[in-house]
Amino acid sequence: MNVAGVSAGRSGGARRSAGASRRTTQVRRNAVVVAWLVTAAALTGLTVIGPLARLGTWLPLHALLLGGIGSAITTWSAHFADTLLHRPALGGAALLDARLCAHTVGTVVVLTGVTIGRAEVTVVGVAVIMAQALTGVVAIGVQYRRAVAARMAPLAMHYAVALVLLALGAALGYLTSWADTTGRADLADVFYLAHTITMVLGFVGTTVLGTLTVLWPTMLRTRMEPEAARWAHRGLPFLVVGTVLMAGCGAWRPLALSGVLVYVAGACGVVVPAFKTALRVPPTSFATASAAAAISWLLGCIGFIGLGTYLADDLAAARETIHVVRLALGAGFALQVLVAALSYLTPVMLGGGPAMARRTNAVMNRFASYRVTAANTGLLLAVVALLPWEVRLAGGVLAGAVTAYLLAGMGRCLWLVAGRGSRRN
Repeated sequence: MNVAGVSAGRSGGARRSAGASRRTTQVRRNAVVVAWLVTAAALTGLTVIGPLARLGTWLPLHALLLGGIGSAITTWSAHFADTLLHRPALGGAALLDARLCAHTVGTVVVLTGVTIGRAEVTVVGVAVIMAQALTGVVAIGVQYRRAVAARMAPLAMHYAVALVLLALGAALGYLTSWADTTGRADLADVFYLAHTITMVLGFVGTTVLGTLTVLWPTMLRTRMEPEAARWAHRGLPFLVVGTVLMAGCGAWRPLALSGVLVYVAGACGVVVPAFKTALRVPPTSFATASAAAAISWLLGCIGFIGLGTYLADDLAAARETIHVVRLALGAGFALQVLVAALSYLTPVMLGGGPAMARRTNAVMNRFASYRVTAANTGLLLAVVALLPWEVRLAGGVLAGAVTAYLLAGMGRCLWLVAGRGSRRN
């Protein structure tokens, strides 16, 4: 009897079983993100055609940013922290699943509470979101202390800082709602500016910039610039200080301009090495081109916020500056970078071997140039306030329709991998 062959067969079977288990777990977690994206699209449609028009864009934007982007960051920040620190997180997969569940429930409760005008419901949802975020901070902190010394380890601090900003931003969001409902307009404007900047530039921006330090050269399939990790780590305090300064511009508007300069200095710690990498290996895939476009939207929006807020005549005008740029930040930066990441990570997550990876990558890169160009052109038309509303609506529909290919592509990749597995059985 060939004992070695039997042992090898069992070992290979165990590896395939473990790989399938990891794939199932990742698909399940990312299904939550996809569900939020579909929900945000449906809410956008209901807002445009009328039933939810009275709520404006608040509901779909928060479904996208707090629900979809927040869930994605909760999931993937834990994954990248494990990779950077070479040490399993405190609580492992069970704690991550619990945090993802808490974030989802908390977001649903917040959206429900604000929609029906019940502050007591809203505050419960905010408390749940803050609790899961701070739990993540503790988990990463313990993980960092136990980590094997590694060159990339300090980058994990981006995730801990971002989660602190999520908790702070959630509290500021509740205070904004409270001030609005109690008729304290000036205070509501101060909280709104602080909430929006803390959530988008602080929570999302810090996470994205920290992740791109590692993910950008990986997507380009090339080596990282020697200084990239060091510059990104040194830039983190600038991102935090810049966020705090801009968030405080409701109290004193000149803080916005100084905050922009500090934040951009921190962002350059990631953008400059990434640009050098792109000069060596130009971004030609859908994921890399979309990520580059998303960072361009981020930098453009930061400049608009700083200048517009600084020049505003009063707090209401400063709030309107943020209100004008909310779609560009939400869709151009946050959604587009999420679409880019999922386009790259879907083939990696599903696995299936080199041949299957080539097939799934081909699916996700189909019509790449057209999709990136059409989505960004449509979005640009949608956010220019001087254009007629018909043109803006058409641009938004074009951008949304092109972006929806992500869902079709992910479904197609999942079908290919599942079909391969069933043929094996």
